Amino acid sequence: MISGQIPLWLVDGDDRIAFVNDAAVRILGFDSDDELIGRPSHDSIHYKHPDGSPYPAEDCPITHATQRGEPIRIERDWWVRKDGSLVPISIHCVPLEIDGRMGTAMTFHDLTASVQAEDERRRLEVARARLGEVRASRARIVAAADEQRRRVVRDLHDGAQQGLVRVVMALQLALRGGEIPGEVRTLIGDALDTTRSAIDELRDLARGIHPATLTHGGLAAAVQALANRASLPVVVEIADDRYPASVESAAYFVVAEALTNVAKYAQASTVRVMTTGTASHLVLMVDDDGIGGARPSDGGGLAGLSDRLAALDGTLTVSSHSGDGTHIRAEIPLSPGPPPPAATEVDAPRHEGRGARPQDRAGDDRAIRPAAGGRRRRRP
Repeated sequence: MISGQIPLWLVDGDDRIAFVNDAAVRILGFDSDDELIGRPSHDSIHYKHPDGSPYPAEDCPITHATQRGEPIRIERDWWVRKDGSLVPISIHCVPLEIDGRMGTAMTFHDLTASVQAEDERRRLEVARARLGEVRASRARIVAAADEQRRRVVRDLHDGAQQGLVRVVMALQLALRGGEIPGEVRTLIGDALDTTRSAIDELRDLARGIHPATLTHGGLAAAVQALANRASLPVVVEIADDRYPASVESAAYFVVAEALTNVAKYAQASTVRVMTTGTASHLVLMVDDDGIGGARPSDGGGLAGLSDRLAALDGTLTVSSHSGDGTHIRAEIPLSPGPPPPAATEVDAPRHEGRGARPQDRAGDDRAIRPAAGGRRRRRP
């Protein structure tokens, strides 16, 4: 039973092969045991290291154990096949009297499959580590970009906006002054209107870059500000919970893109924005009752948002059957985690995903209002 199934190798006291069974012959790539019987054991199958360098018999622990008549077990070694290739094996050697002298009986097992599996596991671990590094780097880039957005908005508010406000106040004081020729008064009034318009435009720009409401009030407040400015009713069902800044920013811009596209394409009467959460993810849904048939386009708003979410290991799904409205679902991890599942297929899209240009997005609710008597922007 042993000689037929388990590779068996007998070595006499002179380290010559006395017996080898068929299983051992097959593993070592020989045609028959006649090619091995009588040959020096070490010099036949153990004469080189895996790197190709010579392996002298005096360095071989199997040879030493044979000479001393001691048992030995080796969990991993490499024997040389007939063609010169190496095969990984585990070996168990025990002393055995052969022809009146002490020799060794060796059983061994082919470890090729387990070595290949171990190598593949290591390769996957390296690939996973590299992928984790890439994902962490992408997340840091997103976070840095968001912080830069916030800094730009602060600079606009504290710099250009404040400067324009001072201009408005100076012009108002000028109008309240003494006698001013009518032509000059008209010019000052036009300058006042232009400055107030510039404040409005600057405020819209700041909103598109990064709304201050999002920074200070969180996702619920920022989305509600978007809803208040929308051209159709928007139901917001978002708790006042706070999330990591990168998560809030990604979710906010998904909503901004969605609401803008609803207004442009969907012919909807209502929109519903809601979030649910788990211990690991924020789930955002934007549903409208419009005509459906949305088709995201390369380089469009949703494509950019999908890339942004992917940098956070998030996913974006669009379902938009004709006549059934458009349904957007974003899943955003709250912290770094394992690799995400395969990308979700986009279901029957038609028009560009719901995208707000930067100048259309909601933003800095702290922006300076026009001075008394100036023009005010009407809310839809």
